[in-house]
Amino acid sequence: MRAFGTNMRKVLKDPLAHFLVLGLGLFAVFAWVSKDDASGDDGVIVVDRAALLSHIQYHARAFSPEAASAHLDGMPESELERLVDAYVREQVLYREALALGMDRTDHVIKHRLVQSIEFITDDLALRTTEVSDEDLETYFSANRERYRIEPTVTFTHVFFNSERHGREETRVLAQKKLAELNRDGVPFTDAPGHGDRFLYLVNYVERTPDLVASHFGREMADAVFALAPDAARWVGPLESRYGHHLLLVTGRTEERAPELAEVEARVRADAEREAAEKRRDSAIQALIDTYEVRREVDRLPSG
Repeated sequence: MRAFGTNMRKVLKDPLAHFLVLGLGLFAVFAWVSKDDASGDDGVIVVDRAALLSHIQYHARAFSPEAASAHLDGMPESELERLVDAYVREQVLYREALALGMDRTDHVIKHRLVQSIEFITDDLALRTTEVSDEDLETYFSANRERYRIEPTVTFTHVFFNSERHGREETRVLAQKKLAELNRDGVPFTDAPGHGDRFLYLVNYVERTPDLVASHFGREMADAVFALAPDAARWVGPLESRYGHHLLLVTGRTEERAPELAEVEARVRADAEREAAEKRRDSAIQALIDTYEVRREVDRLPSG
């Protein structure tokens, strides 16, 4: 008993652990009351407004209390009867499950209960964790590579479909069009008026290598990013798995490490999440330490 008291005082030093113990206590009281109700002799199920609102919110998962109330008030009589029937059915099955002790023996239910406690603990840890500006700087310095800004390219293209024209004819058409585009000084905005219809986009503005590769293939994406921007000169043809392309590349940015101010919101969210995870794990471990674990198996039996 003395050891338990010492461990509990240790747990309550952390406000998160304090709230966690309180929350678990409330869950225990709620479970005891619910189980007592479920196993009563009268077998009464009370269908009141609070019960129906709770049922609506749980199953809809998107209703705010106000929206759920408005939804309930606006229900026609037939829909209200179906809601009551659904609530009663759920309560009966829930009580029968408790009567069978499934909350103690069913591993799926145990897992769901553990998930519920973990969800509450995660939310509480995140809400009660703040990262100072100094800690934010330290976190950013240690994880700077994670926030590198990818290179981008801006270009438009004129496409010739090899499935429609054949591979060699497509190349010939593209080469003829290239001379025409440069001779006439065709601008970025006029690209859609030339060539064949492409499966994806015509204009690509500040797009990353992965996006370009997903549309044209990795080999062509690498070739596009190797081109020097020149808003007055069409280049090509470059070949993709779909055909040949003529490109007008007007901009490109290099990969770089950003300053903290550029990505502060993202960095702060990550730092707070990781700090909250550490607090959560510490609080749960503190709770574990209040138990006496009797290990009666030295090793797992061999298969």
